[in-house]
Amino acid sequence: MSKLIATSSVLLSAILLILATGVVAQPKAGQFPQSQLSDEDNKAIQDILKDQETAWNEHNMEAFTKSYRDDAEGINIVGMYWRGKPELLKHLSDYHKTIFKDLEETVEEVKVHSIGDGYAIAVSIWNVGAFIAPNGVEIPACRHRSTLVLAKETDGWKVVHFHNTTIDEVAVKGATGAR
Repeated sequence: MSKLIATSSVLLSAILLILATGVVAQPKAGQFPQSQLSDEDNKAIQDILKDQETAWNEHNMEAFTKSYRDDAEGINIVGMYWRGKPELLKHLSDYHKTIFKDLEETVEEVKVHSIGDGYAIAVSIWNVGAFIAPNGVEIPACRHRSTLVLAKETDGWKVVHFHNTTIDEVAVKGATGAR
């Protein structure tokens, strides 16, 4: 009986230690987990954004989507959803032949963090020039916030998903804690 109690006590202590370690290791609410990205991985992801900026301004969507996986998907600022690199490439190329043919964008900032082994999120801000929308409305120069979800593959980091949104500067300025 005492052997059973001793074994149960050791087992219970081990379970409590595992649970306590798991609770202590969790990030606090609102904090990102400790980055598991090496400096090399961080630089590789930053370079993807720099290469995209260059490709965008050269209106070369083949180069822009070079780092996209074949099954990548994306959502643009007006909620259009594209699935697969061929579809993304087609629509981006079509827009760059028309409404975006003279549009330039520059990357203002990029923040990268790990979301698990081999996965990362890059949140960037882009300065976007003015352009005329398909409905004829002039869209003034603004800033966009873009989120890329990336996966590390054998041939480097690849974009799995992107989402862009126009930053409402007035709303951001008035919001507590927002950037």
